[in-house]
Amino acid sequence: MVKKPKLFWSLFIASVLISANWGIFMWAVIEGKILEASLGQYINPITSMLIGVIALKESLSAYQIAAFVLAGMGVLTLTIHYGVIPWISLSLALTFGFYGLAKKVIKADSIVGLTFETMVISPIALGYLCYLMLSSQSQFFDSALTSVLLMGSGIVTALPLLLFTKSAKKVSLSLLGILQYISPTLSILTGVFLFHEALTTVHLIAFMFIWLALAVYTFSSLQNRVKSVKNVQQK
Repeated sequence: MVKKPKLFWSLFIASVLISANWGIFMWAVIEGKILEASLGQYINPITSMLIGVIALKESLSAYQIAAFVLAGMGVLTLTIHYGVIPWISLSLALTFGFYGLAKKVIKADSIVGLTFETMVISPIALGYLCYLMLSSQSQFFDSALTSVLLMGSGIVTALPLLLFTKSAKKVSLSLLGILQYISPTLSILTGVFLFHEALTTVHLIAFMFIWLALAVYTFSSLQNRVKSVKNVQQK
């Protein structure tokens, strides 16, 4: 790793991005902002598409441009209504979008990459845990159930990241974005039905723009896939 400084710094940046993404997401959940976090996860496929176009020179169709405009209108709706930019949503979308780009260009084994990312953030996490324990703020040892749930959260976080890392190397960054719709949908359902967050009219309008953008984007991606299959068959 030391003999390959480019690889080292690429993995380091990837670890910072995913740590920031997960930290923002956890803060949003704790602060009762799950709907705003889910909006960021919905925007992420569009963000990945745009990053793919700019950084990797991936082609952009008229449908995909329309999808990006619609997603932007959704974000703009929230911005105008609340008077502030939905930074949680945009931060989650951008950090994970650039994380996907980093994993796309890194030429390293998936498990090695994920292990390195964990090594980078572990000292910081342990230091913060020690601070919480010394200041009597730690909840890790409050009960056996709490300890098990906290440790289990590491497993359910690492497994999707490992699978994401493997898939990022095998498909286009644009296609990768399509596969990320389930998580924000579950977040909305969790926020509304379990944590009883208010789903306002403004939220619905913003989400409608985002859902329409995703529908257009998905249609475009499926259309391109059908064309590719036909071209292969003709050859």
